Amino acid sequence: MIGKKYRVQRPSYPGTAAVGQTTGDDQFRQMVDQIKEYAVFMLDQKGYVLTWNAGAERIKGYQPQEVIGRHFSIFYPPEDVAAELPQRELQIVATQGSYDTQGWRLRKDGSRFWAAVTITALHDNQGNLTGFAKITRDITERHELEEALKRSRALFERLFETGPDAIVVIDQSGVIRRVNQQAEVIFGYQREELIGRRVERLMPERFQARHRQHRRNYFAEPKARRMGIGLELYGRNKDGREIPVDIMLTPIETSDGPGAFAVIRDISRQKQSDEKILELNNALQIQVAQLGASNRELEAFSYSVSHDLRAPLRHIIGFVDLLNTRNAASLDEKSRHYLQVITDAAQKMGSLIDDLLAFSRMGRAEVMRRSIPVGALVSDVVGELMEDAGAGREIEWKIAPLPDVVGDQAMLRQVFVNLIGNALKFTRRRQQAQISIGAVDQGNDIAFFVGDNGVGFDPAYVNKLFGLFQRLHATEEFEGTGVGLALVQRIIQRHGGRVWAEGSVGEGATFWFSLPKTGETN
Repeated sequence: MIGKKYRVQRPSYPGTAAVGQTTGDDQFRQMVDQIKEYAVFMLDQKGYVLTWNAGAERIKGYQPQEVIGRHFSIFYPPEDVAAELPQRELQIVATQGSYDTQGWRLRKDGSRFWAAVTITALHDNQGNLTGFAKITRDITERHELEEALKRSRALFERLFETGPDAIVVIDQSGVIRRVNQQAEVIFGYQREELIGRRVERLMPERFQARHRQHRRNYFAEPKARRMGIGLELYGRNKDGREIPVDIMLTPIETSDGPGAFAVIRDISRQKQSDEKILELNNALQIQVAQLGASNRELEAFSYSVSHDLRAPLRHIIGFVDLLNTRNAASLDEKSRHYLQVITDAAQKMGSLIDDLLAFSRMGRAEVMRRSIPVGALVSDVVGELMEDAGAGREIEWKIAPLPDVVGDQAMLRQVFVNLIGNALKFTRRRQQAQISIGAVDQGNDIAFFVGDNGVGFDPAYVNKLFGLFQRLHATEEFEGTGVGLALVQRIIQRHGGRVWAEGSVGEGATFWFSLPKTGETN
């Protein structure tokens, strides 16, 4: 039949009226030809197109002369043609009389649309098969909506089943209609043991009667309730163990009437964490109280050191002076030496007490932040220390421009006093002392340094430099109590910075400290 020629014409039906007459069949055919929402056309026994209406032209894109006489398989995608779907559909219709189906169909331009199709077998008066009538409707939009709805339902089902919290759906009578996998995990029941049962089954007995009234009140005026509203709620596991929970409620409408969607979260770990935090807070409060008591004891100790220890020292020094005044002539050289040793030791202890008190106070003093012109501060410190250093020393000063910083001016002044003072002290034996002061930008920090060409130190002991009472040189060589660098470190740490040192024996030393540009302090 392929290649068979057809004329474009309406088919001839038995009983066609004479010319000039109009019958019901003619009116029906005219009506079918004008329908635009449906493609209505006829096929012969082998599937070749016989007729073509306006709806077929609009939906499929073919003019009548382009399609009449062609096999209807041109409307099917290639994969369906390869599977011989068109022929099988005609076979089904020939056997059953009619066939309804849906699937992808092709337009003239090759685009696809989702079609709802009805094929009906046509017979003559003797019951012989004469062809087929086919009605096709483009339902692509409805199909896409249905597919989107299926995807949405599938997504909801995945979220429902795999959610991290238990989900329980109940009706207004409190009967459980659905549960998810996590509900089985938390409560220990199989879902078959829960569906159709009252939701109170998941609660401790002491709450059940009250909950029934709460449930009735809720459905009388349903509204969403979020989690974390501070209620003490508990669930009950199948084995009777109580579980602290948080619940979110959302009213829903189901085919059976109003219901509620409950998301239930096991907060056992959160409860344990809260209890641990409370325990830690209580312990912290105890430690704060103990620290306050320790600070008061330290204040009392400082007062005792300041007054009670100084008084004996003043007596020792005073009576040594009296002995030197009254009996100086009668004392031999060794006795006078002994008295001088006593005086020096008492004065050294006084200096040690002063430094220790200064170190203690520096740890408790509040850091008063302000902008500090470091260049002017260093200039003042150098001038003050040079007056104390005495005349006759040859010192080459190399002081670079120094940036301003934010910090406690009195504390940072003490830092430069200690570092520059050390540089002066440890270059005392040099014919020409060289002392350099500068700063380096390190991004978030500014690093200051004080370097000298003095006696230096052994790098192996660098970690001891900033320890309290740590000294790398004998008192006979250089005076000091070993508190100065420890005080520097405490001040810089309270400003959020750090200290370090570089040097070698006989080659001098450089002491560094950094300060944050933000000026944050502790």
